[in-house]
Amino acid sequence: MQGLQRKIGIEEKGKEALWLHELRQVIEALPTDKLIGIRNSALLVIGWAGAFRRSELIGINIEDISKTRDGLIIHLTKSKTDQKGEGQDVALPYGSNSLTCLVRAFEDWVSASGITEGPLFRRMDRHGNVMGRLTPASVRMVVMNSCEEVGLDPKRYGAHSLRSGFCSQAAKAGKAEHQIMQQTRPKQSDPLQCYIKKASLFDNNAASGIGL
Repeated sequence: MQGLQRKIGIEEKGKEALWLHELRQVIEALPTDKLIGIRNSALLVIGWAGAFRRSELIGINIEDISKTRDGLIIHLTKSKTDQKGEGQDVALPYGSNSLTCLVRAFEDWVSASGITEGPLFRRMDRHGNVMGRLTPASVRMVVMNSCEEVGLDPKRYGAHSLRSGFCSQAAKAGKAEHQIMQQTRPKQSDPLQCYIKKASLFDNNAASGIGL
């Protein structure tokens, strides 16, 4: 696990993956009649679908996002695996479920916040005023607090739960390793093998169907 953490760059050790059904529970419980709920919904869904590291997520600017007929394309100007700043494009297709459709979540947040340029995800004061760029620590707290609201142990979840949740869910759904790598942009494929192995532990398990 320590070797995996070094390769994939996990800042939060031992955090659980947030699976899709759990993500939907979390999104459903958010107060989407309030600005902070709309922001958190967009943050969680986009973070999960793009398998973004928290530094990448908070670094997204409105100018980095293009909307197409198939969904959103987010251009990362710099990330952990692109230190030269050559840029990487991440495609986020429309979702089939209204709760987790990232395009809808993005449009709701931009419309409600009135943001037209600069950082996509921003801090807010207690009066709901939109301020500067969100911090990495804030992403962690959003995930933890949102999980706690639906009865999940907040100590077991963090910002990396979004990225690992996507990887685990994609592997469980039978997505090929190269497809997952395209979305997650790892330095090498070794970390993915851990997610794939864990997600498929009960597939064709030798202890199943033997009369237990």
